[in-house]
Amino acid sequence: MNGQIPAEPRPPVTGPLRRFLRLIVEVDESRLWFHRVRAALVLLGLLAAFGLLGYWLPVLFERAFR
Repeated sequence: MNGQIPAEPRPPVTGPLRRFLRLIVEVDESRLWFHRVRAALVLLGLLAAFGLLGYWLPVLFERAFR
């Protein structure tokens, strides 16, 4: 060997952002209609949860510090 470290395969990148992006791609490019519907419903649920969190969190802070 000439002092080089043997290359090891990189572990797959995972995380919440990657999963979110995969849902978007699945809605757009999935061949099976029920996969598209499931991914779209999950995305709508995430959007609703984010919207509710964006509304209720400031309301809770306002009530707590009033």
